[in-house]
Amino acid sequence: MKNWIITGISGSGRIELLNELEYYAQGKGKKILVHDVGKLIFEEAKKLHIQLSDNRVLDIDRNILSTLRESALKEVEILKLKDPDVELHLIGIHATFRWKHRIIEGLSFRNLSKFNIEGFINIVDDIEKVYKINSRNPKWDIDTLPDFEETQNWLIEEEFVTQVIADFFDKPAYRIAKNHKINNLYDFFFSNKKKIYLSYPITAIKDSNPEILTKIQTEFLEQLEKLFVVFNPLAIKDMSLTYGEKKIKLPESIAEVTETAKKIIKARTIERDFRFIDQSDATVVVYPTDKLSPGVLAEIIYSYSNQKPVYVYFSGSKSPFLEHYATYMTSDFTDLINKLQIFTSD
Repeated sequence: MKNWIITGISGSGRIELLNELEYYAQGKGKKILVHDVGKLIFEEAKKLHIQLSDNRVLDIDRNILSTLRESALKEVEILKLKDPDVELHLIGIHATFRWKHRIIEGLSFRNLSKFNIEGFINIVDDIEKVYKINSRNPKWDIDTLPDFEETQNWLIEEEFVTQVIADFFDKPAYRIAKNHKINNLYDFFFSNKKKIYLSYPITAIKDSNPEILTKIQTEFLEQLEKLFVVFNPLAIKDMSLTYGEKKIKLPESIAEVTETAKKIIKARTIERDFRFIDQSDATVVVYPTDKLSPGVLAEIIYSYSNQKPVYVYFSGSKSPFLEHYATYMTSDFTDLINKLQIFTSD
């Protein structure tokens, strides 16, 4: 059996995604067990006659909270022993908490010392969705709810702490979007497919050639998913908040997405997409336009500089610069797929 630690802040949809994967896997004849450590903490508190309320749990003494977390993880071990037929255990837990403008430990090295861990995954979602979900959660009021900027910092902290703990155990850590397709996420766990990052010029074509962007997101993506686990940058749509393209509905106490919040979104987008490249075996570029895309060019150079093969579909005139950074470049998408099929077995 394999054990994966799945982190993600409140509102990230971490447990919902895992439950969806569990249901999908059942249809494929695979047995997955999702362990919601937050829920188990409340069950352990009830056994010990410790009163916990959802809107005050993080006010409890830190040592008591740590003890309850240890008890919850011991219960995970018991559940594992009770059902040895389970092929994959997904342990959903916070790495950090943001509470009343403080950072509280959600996970420690000690908690995981008895687990034979396969790897770590941090689940991320659109900041707009995360914030809206949390703003509707009754455990926070207007004074304790992490504001828009604080929520982003929480996402950064969760990602960072997850990586630090993974490095401590010398295990791989992945960042996966809540909107990652379930069938492709299933392949992540139950196939030997290589992993790729899909790079394409979003801003350069979404207004002038939206039908091409749709084709990349459907037809092209589906062909690639047959061969690989695909990390798709548009699984997160935070950048739509940075250029005045839409207004996010916030509580009356927050009038707008501040310039500081926009800067954080841009920095997080760059860091996350580079992280997608880091956790991939190759970068596949679909560049169906002559328009300049600084983002795609940066991703090509980053991939090349980090020893990742770069496979490029480019419909424009040949460029010696693209040819320099590309492992393989073609103007025929079918030819690209054929070349990638060879790469799958390399």
